[in-house]
Amino acid sequence: MQTPFVRPVVPITLSLIAGILFGTYLPGFTLTVLIFLIVALVRLSCCLKRSQPAGASPLFALVLAGYLSMAPWMALNHGSDHLDAYMDDDDWRIRGVVEESSVPQWGRTRAVLSVQSLSRSGETYHVRGRIRLTIMGERNLVPGDRLRFSSKIRPFRNFKNPGGFDYRRYMLFKGIHGSAWVRNEKLRQEDPADSIQAIRLTGKARQQLALLIDSVGDETKELEKSVLKALVVGDRSGIDTDLRQLFNRSGAGHLLAISGLHVGIVATVAFVAFRWFFSLFPFLLWRGWRRQWAAIATLAPVIAYGLLAGMSPSTQRAEIMVCVLMVALFLGRLQDTFNTIFAAALFILMIFPPSLFSISFQLSFAAVLTIVYGFEKLRLEMDGEPSVKERAVRRIKTFLLISVFAVAGTAPLTLFHFNQVSIIGIAANLFLVPLVGFLAVPMGLLSAFLSFLYEPGGAFGFSLCLSVLHLALFLINFFSSLPFAAITTVTPSLLEIFLYYIFGWALFHFRSKRVAGWAMVVILIAVFGDGLYWSYVRFWHRDLAVTAIDVGQGGSTLLELPGGKIVLYDGGGFSDNRIFDMGKQVVAPFLWRKKIATVDIIVLSHPNADHLNGLIYIAKKFTVGELWTNKDVNTTLGYKELMAVCEEENILVRRIDSGFGRCALGQTELTVLHPPAGYFSDRGAIEQSKRNNGSLVVKIKRGKHVFLLTGDIEAPAEYRLVERTGPQLQGAVLFAPHHGSRSSSTPLFLSAVKPELVIISAGEGNRFGFPHKEVMERYRQVGARILSTRRDGAITIRSNGQTLDVRTAVTP
Repeated sequence: MQTPFVRPVVPITLSLIAGILFGTYLPGFTLTVLIFLIVALVRLSCCLKRSQPAGASPLFALVLAGYLSMAPWMALNHGSDHLDAYMDDDDWRIRGVVEESSVPQWGRTRAVLSVQSLSRSGETYHVRGRIRLTIMGERNLVPGDRLRFSSKIRPFRNFKNPGGFDYRRYMLFKGIHGSAWVRNEKLRQEDPADSIQAIRLTGKARQQLALLIDSVGDETKELEKSVLKALVVGDRSGIDTDLRQLFNRSGAGHLLAISGLHVGIVATVAFVAFRWFFSLFPFLLWRGWRRQWAAIATLAPVIAYGLLAGMSPSTQRAEIMVCVLMVALFLGRLQDTFNTIFAAALFILMIFPPSLFSISFQLSFAAVLTIVYGFEKLRLEMDGEPSVKERAVRRIKTFLLISVFAVAGTAPLTLFHFNQVSIIGIAANLFLVPLVGFLAVPMGLLSAFLSFLYEPGGAFGFSLCLSVLHLALFLINFFSSLPFAAITTVTPSLLEIFLYYIFGWALFHFRSKRVAGWAMVVILIAVFGDGLYWSYVRFWHRDLAVTAIDVGQGGSTLLELPGGKIVLYDGGGFSDNRIFDMGKQVVAPFLWRKKIATVDIIVLSHPNADHLNGLIYIAKKFTVGELWTNKDVNTTLGYKELMAVCEEENILVRRIDSGFGRCALGQTELTVLHPPAGYFSDRGAIEQSKRNNGSLVVKIKRGKHVFLLTGDIEAPAEYRLVERTGPQLQGAVLFAPHHGSRSSSTPLFLSAVKPELVIISAGEGNRFGFPHKEVMERYRQVGARILSTRRDGAITIRSNGQTLDVRTAVTP
């Protein structure tokens, strides 16, 4: 019977991973852990000196070491010379060096800058740390460029929703601690230092290759050029949302990012070529050195490809993984591929512990480990010398199984991170991986290196690549257009992911291990219990849950009605969904984590971007019954797109006003109180500044409790509400009109409502200054308890008709 120590790197790597997880989610015990580590090392050295078995001491020491490796990343104080200490509300004169190539897109440019000094009021401070610089305008920058500009430095902020994406930690693990922005015309470049000329030359070479690719072919090949630049030089600025979605639906999204697949293909092609080349030398064949020399020679094109592609973090991890495999092959230590893969993971985590939380790291190793483990258990070797036909059949079967194992191994992680899995991916990759990976990528790299020697030859090679990619994009369009190409679904929990992988292990061992059968029984019971729990949470609960989602400066409120019906009032949003899609990044993940895939009613209070734009993605990706909106037919691009999506998805659009009356949904009653009938039709062309007063005001009643959703109404609308429906407003939980603006929440309105609880949806540090101080004072004067999404995060209020339970995402 095998023990884990037959593959010693496996428990070593798992111990380090355990320590990294503890260090991330239970920080603050660095000194205690350090003391324990010293004790463990002393005990280990004593055991070694006395030739005694150390037991689990080495693994325990690795757990402690993993914990300590995360301490610098989780530290709240990085020192007085770190730019963390200089983030305030005033401008700094900033000097720094570009560390990553710029990404111009949609009229903006983003780059990562290593800050060297900050100046203000005649004082200069030499600091360390990196920021993300946003330039308003398109500008080509390469690593090594020195920049000078004035800007505030802002810390990153999260949307404070339960289980939401931790953007601040994500940037922290990339070594980026703040952000700044500057207009293109205000940015100044300085002469670079000699020590970074080589870095700049690499960046310039990548830019020249991108320009050469752009010059090849005609304007009908723009998409092909964008994909080729992504594959060869890692420039993804031309990959827009629509193109990325096509790749994802067809299951070929992994082809756009330079990661383990591309580096592995380059290594495979190079290794086969070098192995053939070295077979021409008899003395290498006699000594059996052909494979070893080929493995070492393969490192050169692999490293060159990484440099050419810009050495992004995912590329670096792929490079390390392949290099470890090549070195193991050279040393003759590749007998156990499983052990070698864990060695590569161990090496990566020792160099950069936060890699564990990288999506590319998780997907790459999940795919590779599943493939290796699956082939090990199936044992597909043939007896005797196979015929040509048998070899061909085996290769086709192998390629199919690689796709099956890769999809199966990454499916729960893909759903967890992206909520989408391609059904057609296995079939699509049979065509796309050879076409893109084994043709376009090697041809593109050869063309790139040839262009440095003979530019017309490189251009010709790139033109051939565009022809290959033209066929690939045709296939991607075909596969992604199939109605069953991909499914979008709710987010699996960590328990469900764990059960999935244990079930996969049990399937492989069902006949060989008795414990596998019992494991499957336990898993089925656990799945049944998990299903019962979520059925209660979604459909069987008897209370009304009203949640103000934190969408920054905007508004979005989720209603979970008894019996499972879902109403979403507004969706938040920023002015340009290409830059940040609130629906995709915040609202949809929040719903999916609650296992919500169907929204019965979407209510758009009024067609302003900070209430509307987040709803577009919801209408596209969720099963939506109907959309309620006021009769303001706004001509903005966002409103037109939402209406187009509703038509495409067959979503019923109701344009309503207070004449709509009551809508009973089980034990919950929804009543539209405003705008009055004829509000828009009587006005003709309405000024944009007065559209706020046409917001749909909806009253939700459950038992003795009333909730009042008010959109962006201001004083005139509040006056009319009190005049027409005053008695209906009293005692409501008030969702503050217009985010707490001084033009709303008038004393007349508040005296009519007499709210015990006021919920304010506003963004931290918003440019409008919401909520205004005088409005906060008015709320206090009527004795209301005040909660705000900018301070308290998502706010959930549950009512069974008799009692209220209020919970916030941020604990006071």
